[in-house]
Amino acid sequence: MRVRPRPRVGVLVTGDEPDRGGRPAPRRVRDALGPLLPSLVAALGGEATGVRHVPDRPAGLLAQAVPEARDSDVVVVTGSTSVGVTDQLRRLLRDAGARMVVDTVACRPGHPHLLARLETGCWVVGLPGNPYAALVAAHTLLAPLTAALSGRGLAPLPQVPVSGDARPVPGLTRLVPVAWEGSGARITRGHRGAFLHGAAVGDALAVLADDWTDGSPAPLVLLAG
Repeated sequence: MRVRPRPRVGVLVTGDEPDRGGRPAPRRVRDALGPLLPSLVAALGGEATGVRHVPDRPAGLLAQAVPEARDSDVVVVTGSTSVGVTDQLRRLLRDAGARMVVDTVACRPGHPHLLARLETGCWVVGLPGNPYAALVAAHTLLAPLTAALSGRGLAPLPQVPVSGDARPVPGLTRLVPVAWEGSGARITRGHRGAFLHGAAVGDALAVLADDWTDGSPAPLVLLAG
């Protein structure tokens, strides 16, 4: 019998703003991704090898942290995926000669997420820093990667009528949390990029094309866990 091990996934949470305990100080936020990602990685079929917090300053810490995660098959980096002054991931990958497989996605939230492969064979998944945007990117990018590395196929996405308040964005696909309602699904409240409430009470992510209208069918990505 041929078997494959669960892919080992290291998690790097970047940024100077997250607080890991207590009430966040002014101009800081609670770290939601450090506690969330290990259990999410396990639900998606991977094995989290640890969580490391990497400040934005001094510059260069992320460039050290990614190679140090060499015991992992996949390195997940949260934040640092955009093009701001402190966003280092794309520059790091370019300098390392990585092969960019996915470089931004025409969706909301999570537009700047990415997938790359280092010359060592290690995969790098870049997730946005906002918690809900990171959750969306993990289900649409990290989940297929862990499935492929495990030798598993992807199940077809169920398609059901979706109702509720969501404004389509021209040229972009929106992913919003939904809860089952009879034979269809209803959009839950609280699905801005920084808020996890909608996903916490939801059952799936509805994939809304830019021509979606209230009550029309849409594919669903079932939430792991």
